[in-house]
Order: sequence, then C-alpha cells, then structure tokens
Amino acid sequence: MENNDAKKANRKALPKFLLLLIGSAAVGGVIGYFSVRYGLDGLAAPMKAAGAVFAGHVAPWLLVALAVLVPATAIPFYRQAKKLLAGWDGEDEEVPDDVDEKLSAAIWIVSAAIIIGYFLLAAAYSGGFAAFENDRNAYMVLLSIGGFLAILAEYILIQQKCVDAAKRTNPEKTASVYDMRFQKKWMDSCDEAEKAMVGKCAFKAFSAASSVCNALALVFTLSALIFNTGFLPVLAVCLVWLVGQCVYCREAMKCGRRGNKV
Repeated sequence: MENNDAKKANRKALPKFLLLLIGSAAVGGVIGYFSVRYGLDGLAAPMKAAGAVFAGHVAPWLLVALAVLVPATAIPFYRQAKKLLAGWDGEDEEVPDDVDEKLSAAIWIVSAAIIIGYFLLAAAYSGGFAAFENDRNAYMVLLSIGGFLAILAEYILIQQKCVDAAKRTNPEKTASVYDMRFQKKWMDSCDEAEKAMVGKCAFKAFSAASSVCNALALVFTLSALIFNTGFLPVLAVCLVWLVGQCVYCREAMKCGRRGNKV
C-alpha cells in the first residue's frame, strides 16, 4: 500500500529543498566569479600575515587571560552550589535542581575553556620550531604552554569538585572523574528519566554539530579555492562529521534490533 501521507510530505518539502540547492549553487557561483574577476585570492597574503600576528602576539596572552577568567567565573558557581548543599535538609526537592544547575554552569565554563585553549595553543604553535630561533618568540610559545597547562589543571580540578558535589545529591553515583570509564559508569548509574534527558540533549548536540560541520565544510572548500588554504581544514571537519554520523547510525541500528534493551 502506498503511503499517501509520506508522498504529500515529500511534495510539500521538495520545492523548498530544491530552492535551497539552487540558491546555494547560485551563491557559490557568484563567489567564484567575483573571486576570479577581482582577484580575491590576493587576500591570502594579508590574511596569512594577520594570522602570524595573532599567533605570535595575541594567542599567548589570550591563553593567560583565559587561565585567569576560568576560575574567576566558574568557582563562584561551584561555591553557590556548595552553599546550597550545606544548608540542605535532605527534604527540599528544589535544592538538588538548583545545585545541578550551578554545577552544570561551572562545568560548561571549564569545558568551553579547554576547547578554546586547544585552539589558542595550536595558533601559538603555528609558527613551528622556527619560533624557538628567536628569544622573544620562544618566550611567547612558553607563555602559551604555561597558560594552557593552567587551564588544563583548572578544567580537571573544577570538574572533579563539581562531580563530587553532585554525588551528595545523587549518592547512587560513585564513579570518579579520574576513572577512564567515568562517562559510562556515570551513565549506567542514571535512572530512566536522567537517561532520557541525556538522550534529548545528546540529539540536540548531534544535530547542531552536524549543521556546523556542514557549513564549515562548505566554507573551507571555498577557502581552499579562493585563499589556497589546502585540504587539511576540510579534512579535520569532515573527519569529525564522519565519526559523528557513523557512531549515530551504528548505535541507531544496534538499539533498533529486536529484543535489544535501550
């Protein structure tokens, strides 16, 4: 039997999809035309020079600033959660929710910081070993390393403190943040409602990451043509995109098998 509802949905969505494809192709064509006509590839040299300035003079100091900002912004959330726990009588159900919100904010801050730190460290390294031929440049690289190590230590310690605090309202959770299988053990100790919440959040994160990877792949493909940036940026993005898609599809197939307990 034909699925009329599915056909109607396809007929309704297809024009918008085709319009989007045509619009994307038109934008790509316009960009390519003006790139050739006006020599936009000539911007590659100024962009490279700006990148060198950022890597050698800006990124190291941003790492140091980030190392200062992380505890200044994350620790207050942790202290607020700790204060709530100290006054909790074990009965008020709103307190654990408030505690989890404060701890989640602190973990969000340190998680974002470590990602930004990796980027800034890579930027500082982009000059290669040639940076150590000059005392000032070598000093900036060492400053970058010190800033990153400080951020890494803050990430580990603040996360550990937050996880230990969360265990006070969730005594069934005993996994240590230093355990290599921490995420799996933590997930196994969650109840059905918590697992459903994790699944919903994970799907939103997966959808957002796929959209961003799609956009970045297009941008880096065009930049390879216009600015001669090579294929490595596209390779990095597509690798992350491919891993996410493969893991998602594999898990979907596994969970969809008859008799499998989700």
